[in-house]
This record gives sequence, C-alpha cells and structure tokens, in this order.
Amino acid sequence: MTGDNYSVGVYLRLSQEDDRDGQSESIGNQRELVTRYAAEQGWSVVDVYIDDGFSGLNFDRPDFRRLVRDIERGWINLVITKDLSRLGRDYIDTGYYLERYFPKMNVRYIALNDGIDTFAVGGNNDMSPFKAVINDMYAKDISKKVRTALLAKKLKGEFIGSVAPYGYAKDAADKRRLVADSETAPIVRRIFAMFIAEGTKLGIANALTREGVPTPSQSKNLTATQRRNKGVWNAQIIGRILTNPTYIGNLTQNRSRKINYKLKSKVNLPADDWITVEGTHEPLVTAEEFAAAARLIETRNYVKRGNARAHLLSGLCKCGDCGGGMTFVNESPTRTYMVCSTWRKHAKLGLCTAHTIREERVEDSLRRSLRELAGSLSAAGILSAAEQANGRADECERETAVCRSRLAQVKAVIASLYRDKVSGVITEEEFAELSDRFRAERDGLSERLRLAEERAAREERVGAATLADLLEEFLTFENVDRATLATLVDKIEVFRDKRIRIHYSFAV
Repeated sequence: MTGDNYSVGVYLRLSQEDDRDGQSESIGNQRELVTRYAAEQGWSVVDVYIDDGFSGLNFDRPDFRRLVRDIERGWINLVITKDLSRLGRDYIDTGYYLERYFPKMNVRYIALNDGIDTFAVGGNNDMSPFKAVINDMYAKDISKKVRTALLAKKLKGEFIGSVAPYGYAKDAADKRRLVADSETAPIVRRIFAMFIAEGTKLGIANALTREGVPTPSQSKNLTATQRRNKGVWNAQIIGRILTNPTYIGNLTQNRSRKINYKLKSKVNLPADDWITVEGTHEPLVTAEEFAAAARLIETRNYVKRGNARAHLLSGLCKCGDCGGGMTFVNESPTRTYMVCSTWRKHAKLGLCTAHTIREERVEDSLRRSLRELAGSLSAAGILSAAEQANGRADECERETAVCRSRLAQVKAVIASLYRDKVSGVITEEEFAELSDRFRAERDGLSERLRLAEERAAREERVGAATLADLLEEFLTFENVDRATLATLVDKIEVFRDKRIRIHYSFAV
C-alpha cells in the first residue's frame, strides 16, 4: 500500500498506575509523538482514540471498543500506539489482537518505541510476544505494590474505596474519611430498627422495594446496565448492612477481594480477614443495636413467607441429643409440632430420633420458667447479679483491648513482611516461614477476640435496669416480641423424653 491508502487510528491509553509510575506517558506526550510520526509518513489520521485512566489488563475500554467498531466499518486500516503496553498489558489478549484480529481485518499495527510494525519485514516483530509477557509481568508487579500500599492505608483507618458505603459519603475536606449521608443514613438506621423489631431480612427488603426506596447501587448513580439489582432490595443487601461494623463508627474494609489482578470479579472474605479500625467516623447505630441485630442473625431468625405464621421460638430451640436445630411442622392451622431437623433430613441413617413436641408445650414451659425467675429475683438480687455481670464485662473489655492491640500489630507486621519480600529485603523462604508464624498468631488472636467480645456482650445484657425491665415484661408474658426474647434466652434444648432445658443468656 502507498501512504495515501492508509487511514490511521491513533490509540492513546494511560492508567492510574502509569501515572503513579512517574514516566513520561501522559496523553499529551503520546498524542504528540504518534501524530507527528503519522504526519511525517504522509498518512491521514481519521481519529484519535483516548482511554485515560483505564487499565491495560483488559480490553473493555470505551474508546478501544470504538476503535474496533471503526475498524469493522472499514474506516481504519492502520493503528499506531506509542508502545505495545499502550495497546494492552495482558499478554493473552494483546497476542490475540496482534496475531489474529489485526491480520484477519488486514489492519497494520505499529508500536513506535518498540519497533513493532506488523507489515514490515524483520524488525522487532518476532519480539512482540516477549514484550507482551514482560508488560504483563510489569502489570502484575504494579498490582502487588498497589495492593500493599492500599493494605497499609486500610490498617491506618483510611477509607480507600471509590464509593462510600451505603449511608455515608466521603468527607469533602478529606476523601479518606466518611461522613453521614443525609439521604441514606436514615435508611440504615431504619433497617436496623426494623430488623430488631421484626427479625426478618426479606420482610425489610420487600418493604423498601414497595416504597420505592433507592437501592445502594441506585444511590451510587450507576447506570441501569451497571446495577446488579434493578431497584429491588433483597435479603443479601440487608444482611450485608446488618453485619457491617462500619455502621457503629468502626471502619471495616477488606470484606472482599479480586480473584486475581486481571479480573474484576470479587469473592467475599470471611469475617476473620476483615480489617476494622475503631472510632474513625460518626456511627449510624449504637453498639447495642448492632449487637442485638447480630444476636438475632445468630439465632437464624425465621423469615415469614406469604401468610405463614412467624414462630416466636424459631432458631432458639435445639435437639438436646444431637445439637441440631428443631424445625416446625404444621399439623393444622392451629397446631404446630417441633421435630429434630437432623432426623427429618436423615431419618433413614438413624442419626437421631424425631423428638416430636408441640410448639405450645415449649412456649408454656418457657412462660412458667420466666415467671418463676421473675418472681424469685428480688431487687437486691438483681442488683447483685448486675454488679457481678458488670465486673465480668470489664474483664472482657480488658481482654478485648489487649487482643485488638496485638492483632493490629500482627497485621502490620504481616503487611511489612510482604513489602520486604516484594522489595527483595527478605527471601521467599524467609517470608513463608515468618508469615506462617504471624498468620497463626493472627488467627489465634481473632478467635480469642471473638470469644471475649461474645462474653462481654452477654454480660452487658444483664445490667440491672435492663434485666429487671425484661423480666417484669415476662411476668404476664403478653405481647412479647422476638427481639426481647432472643436477648434473654440463649437456647432451649428438647430431649428425646420430652424434657425441656432452658439456657438463659445471663447467670441464674
């Protein structure tokens, strides 16, 4: 082809990582270099395609897709970039365009600084696969460095997300800090209040959907195609809000991670891997409300479906022999039995027996027990129990403070080890040995902290005023809601011989 036969598409790309790297990779620099070269060759530039702020690890970029569309329309037959990394850093996809797509479309490709020209004989064309692999390795290394830097920010309690959690906004004066959002913060408070009162995530989701309350993805101003749910709340959304310690003023990050540096898909991480820094911003709910919601979640609160009756004791009753949950079977609209869920699922295996018992009988037994307990506790006895509980709660608080302090130190050490490995200060073997040791300590501390926090929450629930008020409510056992019941009762065991054993969440 002669020079007059070429219709040039100039492609320019700059990612955030390239910008941080401090190289002369600016869009203006790329444009000047490539357009000057095209002019020197006498080629006509049809259009300039710019993806500013887009990673080279995938080709789902707006202007690159526009370039492909123009190639398929026959408007472009020559693509020029400053170097191969501007086209892309993923060696598999980059190789596809170099070796398959461009040749199939009879499109010439030139990477100026790398000396690559797919229509030229010789040159550096044979080196293009190796350069693509090197670019991929560079992207992987940059990804590790960025991840390590972000981890350090998380440990310091700096918010590093692009969008604030639902209920919050980024502080205009400091983007690393969260402030309550006037529109969505009341919705978060309402979700906690509704859940504590009703104990059903699905019911809350349905109510918010019926009222037309914008979902978190809608509140982020995402386009309709970007939204995972089209204006419909679901139990998963409610669950993520109810379990996020960020809402009590403790910034919680690292709840999910990318599968790898090339993919946008994420996987949720277990709570032990979350990074939580306390007291970083204004809470939307109290610690007591958050603990109450967690308590209800632990007892597997019943989700009301259609016209089904919600069971007051759902999630609280256990089989006294195998430890499995007791499930509800409706014999008639007015008569319900409980049976061992292990037996119901695996009756043929003989793992347990039915343990059949009427729901009404268990409720009567609990009613009698609570009335006797309320009647036997004098004011002095309640105060004494509360004082003892407060003392135990203080011990638990000291234990949690020690665990949190050491846990923060261990996490910082692990992050430091990773940086030392990346920079070559320690070898891979030294890193593996040291990181295994500190990860084991981290896991032990996390479990120790969890148990201490559970003990502290339990002891706090038996404060004098709270215990007295709750027991007074059960003197009549009228209009008792599930949230109150779950606060007093830890579990109810039902044995094969129909014995019933009640375990309270306070010492009796």
